[in-house]
Amino acid sequence: MPGHDDGETLALRASNGDRDAERELCRRLGPAVRAFARRRLRSRAAVDDFAHDVMIEFIEALRAGRVADHSRVGGFALGICRNLARSGNRKMERRQEALERLFAPPEPTPPWDPIVLSRSRLEECVALLTDRARHILRATFTEESSDDEIAVGLSISQTNVRVIRHRSLAALRECMERPLTLERR
Repeated sequence: MPGHDDGETLALRASNGDRDAERELCRRLGPAVRAFARRRLRSRAAVDDFAHDVMIEFIEALRAGRVADHSRVGGFALGICRNLARSGNRKMERRQEALERLFAPPEPTPPWDPIVLSRSRLEECVALLTDRARHILRATFTEESSDDEIAVGLSISQTNVRVIRHRSLAALRECMERPLTLERR
């Protein structure tokens, strides 16, 4: 009965053309081959394909007489696993390199109009300023008011107007130069 033979006997019988011995060897080696594949592959279909490829190569090697030591058929099957895994990795690397060469991404283009982006970014940065700072900037740059007029309107000194304007512009510059993030604060 083939189920009671040791691996060496089964391998010898299989190399002599015994199909039942081949099936029994595949049944015995299958769990180890699948365990090897599960550590490296994600999908069950890929594991099944890998195990199938290993078993085909293993049976072909038995039939062709390439298994020199029948007592080490498990190690021979593991060697096939390693070789197929290396071959698969090289194949994937070559495929990835070819894809990168053939389909290199075009120069990055902004996903939206940079002017609109800058304006909305500026609006967000201005919103972070205090009401007094926004009033001073608006009066200075849109209403073209003098420091004296702004100081009288806010009941502060001209020096204080200049200091607030200077600090506000520095804060805006820092905010605008900060890298864009997708997260809201």
